[in-house]
Amino acid sequence: MSAIYKALILSAKNQKTLAILNPGFLVVGKNGLIEEVSNKDPRRKYKGYKFFDYSDRVICPGFVDTHNHLPQYAFAGIGGEELLPWLNKYTFPREKMFSNNKVAKDSAAVFFRDLIANGTTTTLTYATIHKSATDFAFMAAKKAGLRAIIGKVMMDQNSPAYLTEKTDQSLAESEELIEKWHGHEGRLFYALTPRFAITCSFGLMEEVGRIAKKKGVYIQTHLAENLGELAFTKKLFPKFKNYTDVYEKAGLLGPKTIMAHCIYMGEDERKRLKATKTRIAHCPTSNRFLSSGIMPFRAYQNEGQIMGLGTDVAGGYSLSMLNEMKEAIENSKYLSLFSKGKLGAPMTIAEAFYLATLGGARVLSMEKQIGSLEKGKQADFLVIDHLKADPMGAKSLYLKPEQILSKLIYRGTSDVIEQVFVKGKKLK
Repeated sequence: MSAIYKALILSAKNQKTLAILNPGFLVVGKNGLIEEVSNKDPRRKYKGYKFFDYSDRVICPGFVDTHNHLPQYAFAGIGGEELLPWLNKYTFPREKMFSNNKVAKDSAAVFFRDLIANGTTTTLTYATIHKSATDFAFMAAKKAGLRAIIGKVMMDQNSPAYLTEKTDQSLAESEELIEKWHGHEGRLFYALTPRFAITCSFGLMEEVGRIAKKKGVYIQTHLAENLGELAFTKKLFPKFKNYTDVYEKAGLLGPKTIMAHCIYMGEDERKRLKATKTRIAHCPTSNRFLSSGIMPFRAYQNEGQIMGLGTDVAGGYSLSMLNEMKEAIENSKYLSLFSKGKLGAPMTIAEAFYLATLGGARVLSMEKQIGSLEKGKQADFLVIDHLKADPMGAKSLYLKPEQILSKLIYRGTSDVIEQVFVKGKKLK
């Protein structure tokens, strides 16, 4: 359907600046592409287009979640442990259940439904080691209508017996899933998913690097999240310079690789990520929830690292990217405060919004298609009732665009997400 939408339009112009049209007009063609974004009424030019007046609403790009775990959603909010004990106590037993097709199918339907309810239009998601469960995840994402990059988790060592794969089988099943799903309908893609170095043999990781280059698919894994994880990795791979060096020597670094967390990295490691254009998924909620640490956002930004935000459910307790923006800002405040400014100024509202939209799209190498509201891009956008995030509602005294965005980040829940569109198609 060709349509014109009038609203307060907010979009990221760059890392630090918002593009604001108040009011603005978003013109979407029947092909799902944005034909125009303007502060001038375009109705005379686009005759026959349906007109929607959302003058009391916000329209912004759909959110991009660069790191989460589908099977863990069932126990989101249950913590009290650090990473490695938490994996053994909650994650691995839960993932074992996904050998049951009904559990896998039902869980996937709920997961993608709730992503959309929270305004996420693009997601990078871990499944489990089970090929069938990963298949169900793709089917659920297809039915839900959002963009999704999904991968079957790969683990061939240091895992519970019920989740430890044979290396050849893990690789073969991943390749079969790539052939079936990568590029499907132009919005479903595959990510090879070695969980992290602890649970993956070097041989497995080398093959992952080879397949990724051959097939042109993504790689997603974890890096430098927790001090216990770092110590275990060093013990397993004593001949390597550091954690990042393990991945680089295996051939995993590159512009289609997304490393989650990256809290504890030395200068050399950061240089290698930047040089190889490897991406970072910043997961502030999870980093605090599991007592892992706080990623030094400002230092990484100043270095030119390519970053987005990830909810990391269930290390994170919510699929809300509004919440993730809030946590990112607050975490950066702690670092700035406790370092007496030596670690840089806190993250701004505009910077958090960038990370959740255009920054996330850049992490996934999709910034030319999505992430901001610009002519020629695909129409992935949200209609938001910002008054629901204001205790005074329509009587609010604070209706400047930057104030509205701040209130949405700090007070907004899924209730404010009124409509969700992917390529011009309404999902919610």
